[in-house]
Amino acid sequence: MGRIIALMIVLLTGLISQSFAGNQDADVKGKVVNQQNQPVASASVYLMASTSKVLLKTAVTDENGEYSILKAPKGSYFIQVSSVGFNTANSAVFELGDKTVEIPTIQLTAASQAIEAVTVRGQVPMVQSKDGKLILNVENSTVAAGNNALEVIKRAPGVSVDKDDNLQLMGQQGVNVTIDGRQTFMTGEQLATFLKSTDGAQIKSVEVSTTRSAKDDAEGAVGTINIVMKKNNLEGFNGTFLASAGMGKHFRGNSSLSLNYKKNNTTVFGSYAYTDNKRQIDLLLDRDIRNANQTTRFNQDAYLIEREKSHNYKVGIEQKTSLKNTMLLQFTGNNSVEDGENKSLTNIKLTPTSLDSILNSSSISHSPFNRYSTNFNNEYKLDTLGSKLVFDADWSMFKTASDNHYIYRTERPDGTLHYPEQQERSAMPTDIDIYVAKLDWLKQMKKGKFESGVKYSYVKSDNNLQFDSLNRAGNWVDISNRSNLFIYTEQIAAAYLDYSTSIGKWGLKAGLRGEYTISEGNSVTKNKVVNRDYFDYFPSANVSYNASPNHIFNLGYAKKITRPNYRYLNPFRYYIDKLTFQEGNPYIKPQYTHGMTLTYTYRQMFNFTLGMDLTNDAMVESMGQDSITNETWITRDNLAKTSTSYININAPFRIGKFWTMNNNITGIYMHFKGPIAGHYADLGSFFVQGSSMHNFKISPSFSAEMTINGNTPFLYNVYKIHARVNLDAGMNYIFKDQRNSLKLAVTDIFRSSSSKVTTDYNEFQSSINQYNDNQTVRLTYTYKFGNLKQQFRKRDTNSEETNRAN
Repeated sequence: MGRIIALMIVLLTGLISQSFAGNQDADVKGKVVNQQNQPVASASVYLMASTSKVLLKTAVTDENGEYSILKAPKGSYFIQVSSVGFNTANSAVFELGDKTVEIPTIQLTAASQAIEAVTVRGQVPMVQSKDGKLILNVENSTVAAGNNALEVIKRAPGVSVDKDDNLQLMGQQGVNVTIDGRQTFMTGEQLATFLKSTDGAQIKSVEVSTTRSAKDDAEGAVGTINIVMKKNNLEGFNGTFLASAGMGKHFRGNSSLSLNYKKNNTTVFGSYAYTDNKRQIDLLLDRDIRNANQTTRFNQDAYLIEREKSHNYKVGIEQKTSLKNTMLLQFTGNNSVEDGENKSLTNIKLTPTSLDSILNSSSISHSPFNRYSTNFNNEYKLDTLGSKLVFDADWSMFKTASDNHYIYRTERPDGTLHYPEQQERSAMPTDIDIYVAKLDWLKQMKKGKFESGVKYSYVKSDNNLQFDSLNRAGNWVDISNRSNLFIYTEQIAAAYLDYSTSIGKWGLKAGLRGEYTISEGNSVTKNKVVNRDYFDYFPSANVSYNASPNHIFNLGYAKKITRPNYRYLNPFRYYIDKLTFQEGNPYIKPQYTHGMTLTYTYRQMFNFTLGMDLTNDAMVESMGQDSITNETWITRDNLAKTSTSYININAPFRIGKFWTMNNNITGIYMHFKGPIAGHYADLGSFFVQGSSMHNFKISPSFSAEMTINGNTPFLYNVYKIHARVNLDAGMNYIFKDQRNSLKLAVTDIFRSSSSKVTTDYNEFQSSINQYNDNQTVRLTYTYKFGNLKQQFRKRDTNSEETNRAN
């Protein structure tokens, strides 16, 4: 950790050495009209830094064409205005001090061809800092086109995935994932499956935050990743069609159609996407099991071919019932089926040179996944200052199943059978229902903002694992010690208070959240019931200091909780192959994290984040093995404590007029301390994650992108994660009519993003090499159609819920 603090001090000393000039923030006001001097409503207004051309704040004009940008820092700026059907217009450069500035009326001229909203070209950086979040803007990204959501998300600052596609933030697990502020209700394998079936071309941006306010759920030890989907802001009927085809070792493709119709106070919208992906996972696994007399070595060579077909759809209506009240009702669904074929050959040696037997394993799997969700949102404006009352209700249902058929042949070195061929099969249907209701009240005052609210959620998860084998008579018989019925219920009642204000250059925010949890884990088969009933307080605080437009500081603290994934609580054994399985732990407890972050923004462009997370009762992956049966298993246990310190540096640059880049580097130190896998661990490791994204604007119609990312080796718990790096590139061509575009992208050009994990911890010796068929070439076609002439204002509707369904 000392190296991280020293590095941060060196960076800050060099930058803060400049003078801290600046007075109190002030407001900017103005009006926008057309050539007939009529007000232009819903025009986009941008406050731009005059020298760096960086976007600082935004606003939207009201019905009278008027806009207000509140509390902008002292500096030199100009106003840029854009609206559909008009040419972009700029104001004169002005100086903002401690008094409100009235901008002369800006007049927009009609464009010769009105197609869609004018974008602020070259101004919004690929990565920007806003409200304590790092935001990756991918709306027009070449690399994102045709890719799935998981591939897009892992390019965000500080985000990575492990070999099982679990999301990590600042090198840690325990990430809260939301879409447009709403919970996905999923983690682990189920979340990865859902993100892989979501079209990345529909994503506008990815917001990464390691801070939390009292309004946010306390769930999520590290922070939140919010996926912001594209919004259609146009009047009348319009839509977008996308088709993408790619080739790795196997073909993969997807297509989508989104439609939107708005007239007066009513907006009706819908979308549908179909994905058909086939990929191959190659795996090399070596492990040793030792006993008093000898060592048994397993050398496994396996591959898994997965084919997933998915249907994603959404339909909804937004109705403005009065000037103050707006209602939203929407339904989303996801239906997917994943079929897998897994083959492996394992050489079993009693010594490194003596081959004892060969295990040939094959399995066929069929895994349907269905998710349905309905949301109702009602927002009532209490006054013209921004006060409002918001009611939100969600119902989500998950129905999953996993049917597997296993065949095992154990042969002698000469090819004869060592044991009779074995056949087993399993079925694991899982039903999850989630009900959520919340009410939020926001009161905007002259000297601050007060927020409070209540929330209730109910979750029921029903897992029924059936495991049987084929006997010599040709009959399927139940394997009693493997089948298991597990029912889990959880209720959480929460309330919060949050207050924020500003005093001169200082901004203050403090809040308190309380959550009362009642849960029951009932293993019907094993007749084990684990009840929990507990109440927790979760304080949070944030202090910001706006020294000048070039120097902005923010210090935050929050207490957070990570409850066990439902699947981790189920005490059944989920077999990966004959000798390897995962086992749940019904006694695992929630973990609690105290997190602190210090952020510094220099020249409104360069962002530095220094953070520390201290976790008690940390939930970590533990290992076990049996030297008699040669079985190896994985479970979850509570470790005494972990600590993680990190520094994240985000630095955008422009080279000439056509080349822009964004560089992100994260230095992380992780330390694990406590009993694990039957031994006491006191392990620490420092590593670096980095990415560099480059955009080349060759002409108004033609652009190119390149992305490089990777990490150095590090120790996570008892696992050593080896270094890896990969390179992606793409090209984008927009046709003259601005409606049609083509994007060509290549990911993992040098096939270098393989995962290698090794373990050398007491009696545990293993090595895993895995490649997930990342090297692909994709071509994506996009067509925009319909009446695209006028913008309408977007409305923010947020809802959160625990996303631990699996």
